[in-house]
Amino acid sequence: MAEASRLKSLDLAPLPLTIAIVTWNSERWIERCLASIDAACAGVAHEIVVYDNASTDRTLQLAGNDVTLLRGASNAGFAAGINRAVKNARGRYVFLLNPDCELAPGALADLVRYLDAHPEAAAAAPLLSDDDGGSQREFQLRRLPTLGSLLAEVLGISRVWPSNRVTARYRYRDLDLTVPQAVEQPAAAALLLRRDVFDEVGPFDERFAPAWFEDVDYCRRLAAAGKRIVAVPSARARHFGGASLEHVCFGDFVVHWYGNMNLYARKWLPPRQAAALRWAVVAGMLLRIPLALLGVAHRDAGRRTAVRGYARVLARALRGWSA
Repeated sequence: MAEASRLKSLDLAPLPLTIAIVTWNSERWIERCLASIDAACAGVAHEIVVYDNASTDRTLQLAGNDVTLLRGASNAGFAAGINRAVKNARGRYVFLLNPDCELAPGALADLVRYLDAHPEAAAAAPLLSDDDGGSQREFQLRRLPTLGSLLAEVLGISRVWPSNRVTARYRYRDLDLTVPQAVEQPAAAALLLRRDVFDEVGPFDERFAPAWFEDVDYCRRLAAAGKRIVAVPSARARHFGGASLEHVCFGDFVVHWYGNMNLYARKWLPPRQAAALRWAVVAGMLLRIPLALLGVAHRDAGRRTAVRGYARVLARALRGWSA
């Protein structure tokens, strides 16, 4: 059970805003992330709750004294970390924030103002850019997955034919982001939620461990409950990316990613579609393994590492993800 090792205040009065951050060996990112928060809040009273998944680096020291720091005994994953952070939150709004994000001045104040003015909206997201200022809209903003959009990803269609209609629709290429827009699935790297909505919909599903697809699942649950999520273009953040991946080897990543995709499909797609996706993963791995041997698929990982990773996914898919 997580134990609070440092408290920001003994005052239990409610606040407008809680920023919830889950860390795991995040020393590379955490100082820059925390340093951006005060200017992003622009006077909105707030607290910061950091849940640390048993970091072994200097994350805890660098988090400083102005946060409520909760320490886990092991790496419970992003979903579990968020749930435990929110459980300790006093804000009527909770902002989910990855440690590899840097908020622009006024970004959180803009999101709070938007939700204050639009009670019909359950959540709001800033627009993310990368380190060089380029838009991350295709990473951040997507429609909820369908069998077609998942097949396009699994079979590599979105890579070899990126302009296909299914992928274009899935990645919201038709969305005008000059004004606030309802979106189905913004990434939880930076997402403001009403606390009462979180309590109504329930916690994140901790089976999506250690990461990936937990936010997709949560957005699907929000949609199923009739809740609306809005992207607010005036609010901005830089998302450097890679915090979840830099301490996870390629083989473990692909096993977790495809396994959590399968869990999502089994939760939300009809059984025949979930079964079809499983066999598409088998086909996708059979395509990727020879390409990896040739040094084409995932060159960054290296041939041997890529082949082994895809082979692990293939074996689990053939077994029906039972182990």
